[in-house]
Amino acid sequence: MAEFKVVEGRKSSLYNHFAEYELVSCRATETRLMGVVALKLSWQDPSDAKKRFYQIIHLDYSEYGIDEYLEFDCLPESKDYAELRSSVQDRWNQFINVMGGSALSISASCMLRLLDSALELAGEDREREYDTEENIIFRRQTIKRLSMMREVLESRGISSDACSVLDSIDAVSVKNIAQYGTVNYFLMRLLDRDFDASSYLSDIPRDELEASPLASHGIQSLMKSSISKVPRKDDPRIEERLRMYNCRITTLSRDGYYHISLSIWLSGGMNSRDAIVKGIEIGSMTLLSDYEAAVLVSQGEYITVFDLKREMMPDFDPGYLGPLAHAYSTPCENGILYTIYNDTNEHVEKAEYRLSDDVYGYALLSIRDELILMSPELDKITMLDEAVMFSAYTPYIMVKGRFRVDSPLFHTLCHTQGLSSDDLLEPVE
Repeated sequence: MAEFKVVEGRKSSLYNHFAEYELVSCRATETRLMGVVALKLSWQDPSDAKKRFYQIIHLDYSEYGIDEYLEFDCLPESKDYAELRSSVQDRWNQFINVMGGSALSISASCMLRLLDSALELAGEDREREYDTEENIIFRRQTIKRLSMMREVLESRGISSDACSVLDSIDAVSVKNIAQYGTVNYFLMRLLDRDFDASSYLSDIPRDELEASPLASHGIQSLMKSSISKVPRKDDPRIEERLRMYNCRITTLSRDGYYHISLSIWLSGGMNSRDAIVKGIEIGSMTLLSDYEAAVLVSQGEYITVFDLKREMMPDFDPGYLGPLAHAYSTPCENGILYTIYNDTNEHVEKAEYRLSDDVYGYALLSIRDELILMSPELDKITMLDEAVMFSAYTPYIMVKGRFRVDSPLFHTLCHTQGLSSDDLLEPVE
């Protein structure tokens, strides 16, 4: 009797594309201290340079390990070859813009070590605050694909053995960090229970970091920080030739907001860069009420509202609107939300830091035929205004009003279906 065998096609997740190609480059975003890294891996057919295979991977060093994984099999004979090649670069540029970091080349060994560290967090047995069956299936399939890739590379003598965990962090971390930046990055990584990265920024023993009160309430986000230098004469450790900083921070954990006061000691002089955290001392840690948290974290909003002619809605393309060209789009209850991120993460190196400073501004294309722009900074809302006013959409828009509000109304406009700006806002005279 004849035996039948299933042969996997190229579109199957069980087909090993990697065996056909050679890995020719690894690109990574210089964002490891933000707790995320994006990778772009380029593969090439040894006998046909036009035949390419690409992977774009978003690694998360907090809860999930892997947030996104994309593959592009670009075959010259395919009718969508040019479109696929363009999609690769578009998606990669989007990752770079969202993460606010530049991209650089890394070795294959470093890439594998970065994957190793992330995959430790991607297992199904890890407890997470929020997860779905869809996400579980996605991570399971992605792990299978990455295992295939690893097997091919290891068969060719390429492994993660040539790169340590700390070396991999160093390869994709921003350099020449100012002292406020060192404090903020260290606090972010410790609050996120990312002990590899917090160890990279300090010489405090890892077991002490894991036992720190800052890591005792599960994964937390650094929402706001205020840092001040302590005069040397007031520093109790002045003889150790360190720099002392007092910090007041607001964090968000699973059980609510915390206000924390603490002191941190850094190596080096007043203006030295790439300092190391030498010590940390917690003063107080207080669970906040929702009202107290809102007062500490809230930020003013500049909002501009445009009325749109309905005929332009189906063809709306943010690519024609300057700063919105590389915006990250997501559906929301009241339309489509476009988030414009800052090009760099320089805001982390300030004495006054807010998580919201990651964002340049927002645009909501609402189901009520409105385009609503928002930024917490006047100069940035002005740039967004001008990008819309002097665009190809000028004949189809009309300014409805400009506003300055002290409460987070834009969030309400995004997440309340059918809500119009008229329901919440009154124009400034």
